[in-house]
Amino acid sequence: MIDNVFSYNNEWNKLIYSVMLGHSFEKYTYEQFGAKSDNYANGAYPSSSFDLINAGPNIYAGDISYTSYALESYFGRIALNWDNKYILNASLRSDGSSRFAKNKRYGYFPSASFAWRASNEGFFPKNKYVNDAKLRLSWGMTGSMAGVSNYAPLSLISAGGASYNGSAGFQISQDARALTWEKASQFNIGFDIEMFQSRLTLNVDMFYQKTTDLLFKKPVNASTGYTTLQSNIGSLENKGLELALNGKILTGKFKWDLGGNISFVKNKLLSLIEGSEMYVVPSSGSNLLGGSMHALINGEPISTFYMLKMEGIYQRDDEVPAKLYAKGVRAGDVRYFDYNEDGDITDADRVNVGKAIPDFYGGITSNFSYKGFDLSLFGQFSVGGKVMAAWRGVNGSEGTDHLGLALSNVKVGDRGESVEQFFNISKEVANGYWRGEGTSNSIPRPVRIGVHTGYDYDYNVQTSTRYLEDASYFKLKTVTLGYTLPESITKKIHVNSLRFYVSADNLLAFTKYSGYDPETSFSGSPGDSNYGVDFGLQPVLRTFIFGLNLNF
Repeated sequence: MIDNVFSYNNEWNKLIYSVMLGHSFEKYTYEQFGAKSDNYANGAYPSSSFDLINAGPNIYAGDISYTSYALESYFGRIALNWDNKYILNASLRSDGSSRFAKNKRYGYFPSASFAWRASNEGFFPKNKYVNDAKLRLSWGMTGSMAGVSNYAPLSLISAGGASYNGSAGFQISQDARALTWEKASQFNIGFDIEMFQSRLTLNVDMFYQKTTDLLFKKPVNASTGYTTLQSNIGSLENKGLELALNGKILTGKFKWDLGGNISFVKNKLLSLIEGSEMYVVPSSGSNLLGGSMHALINGEPISTFYMLKMEGIYQRDDEVPAKLYAKGVRAGDVRYFDYNEDGDITDADRVNVGKAIPDFYGGITSNFSYKGFDLSLFGQFSVGGKVMAAWRGVNGSEGTDHLGLALSNVKVGDRGESVEQFFNISKEVANGYWRGEGTSNSIPRPVRIGVHTGYDYDYNVQTSTRYLEDASYFKLKTVTLGYTLPESITKKIHVNSLRFYVSADNLLAFTKYSGYDPETSFSGSPGDSNYGVDFGLQPVLRTFIFGLNLNF
């Protein structure tokens, strides 16, 4: 990695100005070679030196790999400040990545910002109510190459696949030479106000962001030898409002500072793959990954859940449509919304049922101090999002809600006899499943695999809102209590200061979600098939820390 930066700062009259120019270059290379042998005599292991690998009778083919990429950037910035009233910054950077074809390699990303400190103007009223006021405007563009492989624009030859009468052979990768940078352009307007001798501060920001040339693996005809191709597919907008309010509530011997922030953010897909209106995001693999749960839909959030909608439980056999009755559906089975009203339940009945991204979220901080004691609390909240509780058994035969679908045969006794042993289910499901008309409208009857026909695994465990839960929460994230010894004591032990403290992280959570953590998401990308999906991963641990801060 090489970085070269030139900067110049100066003043003229009431103007403070600076100029910065720079260049950066980085290259990453990874090489690997491996060789292996085993089945050594008497279980012995020889030296790790390569010249002794033939000591094992079983010698395997060597393994070699190589990958590399480079990134080069040129950047510059100019900053102007006139009398601390008018502040202007402008910058431009050019980034070039080896992951794109030569004619698409460089992206250009300008930005500019302006601030007006109105409180420094002569006409601004001088009073005890408003001490400082500043207006901010900014616009900028950023680029992303997330998800682009090191050799995406090249057609590479490799061994593998099953294209030669079911056997592996040479295969040529599908090049993506048309790929270019994903670009996000954002405009922001905001203001900052300090009031009552700076005891109260308010920050407000409104923004609009449009992302174009979205990077996404679009589906392609499988006859090409591949099912997806990394592409630039469409555009997305994000807009929102962010508020932050901080105050010094008490300033005497007993001090209390209180602050909070809240963000309202909406995103919407503006255009999609080659003009299409919707793309159903396929499942990432086996039934353990819950089936297809999301769709990219024009005019809707990018994290939209798209699945069957559960309306309740059939209470009588005569409520079941004839097509479903022929598939084994009876009273006690799930009633899904029949979107196309054809009397059957298929993928054509999937609908938009919500989103993983919340309507608003934020945090609260409170700090107290009295004499040598200090107490700080931090909480955060999120409202309006959904989480898929896949750990309950969606689209599979396992999970805490399987109700007879998950079992194994266990041998008992000396004669080798075997009995069926069902896997555990949750207490709520065991006590609340449907037992007859009117007994439950949310938990279906127990069934065995094969009772229902025409569905993977079972009709009752289809990917649906049966497993979709409210992800709203309030968490008391951190609580810290400390005590600082008075100076009269620290002087006697020859230290400048000594503070003892105890801290608790992830202390409490208030939520309706039945899982460990409503924030859990198997994937961090909103367009991914497993975004907002909880497979029962280990939750964030509750931790307690005891410590001291000692300064000499």
